[in-house]
Amino acid sequence: MSDDEDDYMSADILNGVSDQPVGIAKSRAHKRQLQIHSRFEETREAVRPKRPISHAEREKERRDEALAKPISQESKGFALMAKMGFKPGMTLGKQREDEIRITEPISVDIKGNRKGLGHEVEEVQERNDRVEAVMQKMKEQAAKHEELIDDYSKRRRQDANTKQLVKDIRACRKVCEELDHRMQKKIPDVAWFWRSYKVIQEESEAPKGYYRNRDAEKEEEYKYSNGLTAPVDPNYDVTMPAEDLEEALSSINTYLRDGHFYCIWCGANYCSPEDMAEHCPGNTRRSHHGDDDHE
Repeated sequence: MSDDEDDYMSADILNGVSDQPVGIAKSRAHKRQLQIHSRFEETREAVRPKRPISHAEREKERRDEALAKPISQESKGFALMAKMGFKPGMTLGKQREDEIRITEPISVDIKGNRKGLGHEVEEVQERNDRVEAVMQKMKEQAAKHEELIDDYSKRRRQDANTKQLVKDIRACRKVCEELDHRMQKKIPDVAWFWRSYKVIQEESEAPKGYYRNRDAEKEEEYKYSNGLTAPVDPNYDVTMPAEDLEEALSSINTYLRDGHFYCIWCGANYCSPEDMAEHCPGNTRRSHHGDDDHE
């Protein structure tokens, strides 16, 4: 037997080929080994036993093959139809206009489960209902998310507006106290127009014969910057309602404009009401900046 007629299924050759990598031959001997390995793989695929066809698959193949063929001309049914004038390719019944006639066998769907008739339609409807419910839930979640974003933005604007109100009130109180002192006023027209400061004083000394407690209680007293007695400072801050802050700002701003011709947002002390009306844009922050929510 020549080299070309070697038995490539022999044990000697298979043992030498089993460890040979597939790739480009590097020599004539390597090329020969690759050819033997390729033939071995083809032969192994050819002789590999196939999975046996099940009874259901065999029945389906026969059924599809039978339904794909028209009625045989040798059958008794065709002979009876031929006597009535039927010919291959014709349709049954009276031909009408705009009507699609069937000339091929109608495909048959064999029911392979124990579910009742129409159950597939019900399953499709249930699946569509589930999809629609999920889509509706996603829409509701998206709407809720947008609502939360709107609420968050609204709260941010409200917080910024409240901080600006507190800042304007403190600036007005400081300017009001300074301008009133220039006019030699001892106390403000409205008690809270000036800021008051807390002064802590110890109680009077205990009478003789009594033990004086070193941790004696202390009395609180408020005074203005000029030393005169004052009420408790309201201490305007962001914890106060926005309505109260807007009312307080409007009150002290009106006093500064009418009593001192001063505009807190212009930062100017005008000479007269006419001068203020001519040069001041208005009595609100919006009229000066146009970017605030409060009047």
